[in-house]
Amino acid sequence: MTADRRTRRRNTWLALVAGLVALLATGALGAFAVVEMADSRAGRDASDDTGRVVEAQRLPWTATALIGVMDDNGRLASSAVAVLDPEGRGGTLTPISSSADTASGTNVVLRPLGAVFEVDGPEAWRAAAEQATGLSFDVAEVIDEERFIQLIGPLGDLPTLFPFAFTDAATEETFEAGASVLSTSAAYRVITSVNGDGPDWQLDPIRNAVWDAIADRVGAGIGALPEGVVFTRAAPPSGLDQFSDGLFSAPVAFRGLETVQIDPDRVADQLPVEYSNVIGLGWEESVVTLRRGEVVLVFASVAPSRMAAPLEGPTVRMASGYTDDDAAPLGFNRSDLLIGAIDVLLFTKTNVLSVVDQPGATVPERTTVLVSDAALIDGVWELYGDVFGELDVRVAPVAISGIDAEITLGREYLRLLAEPDTPADDDDSSNGTTPETTDVAGSDS
Repeated sequence: MTADRRTRRRNTWLALVAGLVALLATGALGAFAVVEMADSRAGRDASDDTGRVVEAQRLPWTATALIGVMDDNGRLASSAVAVLDPEGRGGTLTPISSSADTASGTNVVLRPLGAVFEVDGPEAWRAAAEQATGLSFDVAEVIDEERFIQLIGPLGDLPTLFPFAFTDAATEETFEAGASVLSTSAAYRVITSVNGDGPDWQLDPIRNAVWDAIADRVGAGIGALPEGVVFTRAAPPSGLDQFSDGLFSAPVAFRGLETVQIDPDRVADQLPVEYSNVIGLGWEESVVTLRRGEVVLVFASVAPSRMAAPLEGPTVRMASGYTDDDAAPLGFNRSDLLIGAIDVLLFTKTNVLSVVDQPGATVPERTTVLVSDAALIDGVWELYGDVFGELDVRVAPVAISGIDAEITLGREYLRLLAEPDTPADDDDSSNGTTPETTDVAGSDS
């Protein structure tokens, strides 16, 4: 590969990331709609003469729940997304900030999740959370203190590690930094604490510590779900009681999401007055955004069959065997490396429905793309040819229902990211030829 070719590839990647940031800032990328992957246009079984793969495997179905916790005044203090493992026992627990914009900062109107609940009601809150996460939910419930104790109480006291000391402005109760053991009532008081010294999102690390403690306290499981109970798409959990029985029957993993404060000037311009009124004093500093790529990384890993496919591009499964040692020379950790790859895919209007992160698994030399239909091969080169380095594009031996392409990141991609950003050779502009360009789907031309 020539030096100018390498430079163009790296500059294309940098331009994609820069373009994504610009789109997030202006709202041009749009928001996630909730569309079941089963309704995707991709991955249908087909006959041999169409060029599609006849056989197709399915991603495992998983049950999902949205849990909100409100205080005595009806303020939504925190939300959490729970996903059961495919076997219906154990799973993951991921808190969502009440200060988080439902469109991850991609729209021209800001709608913080907590304000949506207080102004528009529980159904709007559920729809907003589906937009923020890209998931659909089988169960959604906002719980008060009595209900919180009923659901969480069977776990017993919760050993909790607070990242900093804080005082609940509503009760004037103070909690010190470090290890603490909370009763269920105390855990509820912590989650619903009021920040008297700044915006509410500053207490999110404290609330996350409690959700983490809940997940950790499950341990190997408390055997709450009777043997023989199986959840399916046709027969999901009947409510939050049955869902939590399944969740607490096996180990639960905690997954946190980073938030970034949205500029107060933008909030002042784009937050509707009905939302600023319920937030109150200091509302200009009150809204944060989730990192879109991280949201996809988390939920496409644990609930791929429930992910939305709203973008006009293909649906993909992204797999990686990278380790932290692979990412370290680039100045990243492994998660940030994958988030960056997802961000680039989102910029190309690709729907990332499934992510497989298996550090230490075999990493191909070139990024491998297995397509469900031979007719997609040319489109793969147009979309990703200058993004992930050299590609190996083939028809999948067995397709995955709902997935157009399976992308396994290769070592060539790491080398592409590691290349210095050097000026292109002057030959391109002086030898009478036109510099090579990349036609990226979704970009203006």
